[in-house]
Amino acid sequence: MRSKTIAAMLLTAGLPAVSVAAQDAAADKGSEVSKWSGDIGVGLLFKRGNTNSDSTNANVNMARDSEKWRHTFKADANNEKEEDPDTEEYNRTDENYFASYKLDRKLGEDAKNYLFNVLTYQKDNFSGYHYEASYAIGAGRRWVDSDRQTLDAEIGPGYRIKCLEPQDSYMSCHDSEENAIARVGIKYELKVSDNTTFKEDLSTEVGGDGADTRAETSLTTAINTRFALRLRHLLESDSSAPAGTNETDHTFSVGVVYSLL
Repeated sequence: MRSKTIAAMLLTAGLPAVSVAAQDAAADKGSEVSKWSGDIGVGLLFKRGNTNSDSTNANVNMARDSEKWRHTFKADANNEKEEDPDTEEYNRTDENYFASYKLDRKLGEDAKNYLFNVLTYQKDNFSGYHYEASYAIGAGRRWVDSDRQTLDAEIGPGYRIKCLEPQDSYMSCHDSEENAIARVGIKYELKVSDNTTFKEDLSTEVGGDGADTRAETSLTTAINTRFALRLRHLLESDSSAPAGTNETDHTFSVGVVYSLL
């Protein structure tokens, strides 16, 4: 039953994307083609001495912005292993995967207002859940739109699934918490200088079992046309975290970013 629900959420989010791709292709004929753009960031940390540990994190940000449609795809992966001084074996202490796809339909001549639908999936092996998934639709508006900065705010209803019983697959689940949610999102981008960009991406899902919040703050400084350095802070909070787990996780990272032009 849970896998069918997930499949329905994937289908609901995927069908508009297929339709949009066809419409974009038709609209791009005879005009400048809108292309996907984005970046890939990688961070590595190796400690040797009193404590031996290896940690890696990677993130992908992709976007495509056309006259009527805006696509946004994000993915994160974090892994960490630490050596047990008694056994000298490395044990995994962090493993977290996240992905989201968002599709906006712009409205009006100025395209400031828009409708959105967004699908998210997260698998954190140390959160107390096997996986978490959500789907939401709603309306938003670009309140600030200039060459230097942009500010989007949006709100809408959705549905959330939290799998409680660990399974071998990424989708199936025999015991879960499911409820309707209200999703609020804010996205701000500021061009600090010609080479430096500040970004804040905040989303909160409030349901009957509590609120889930994800806030990503980053400062990116370009080295050249392809490579940049990124300072990043990721906050993930679950107000109804299972017993034995913390409500809030903070991840700080500094890494190299490769731009996909």
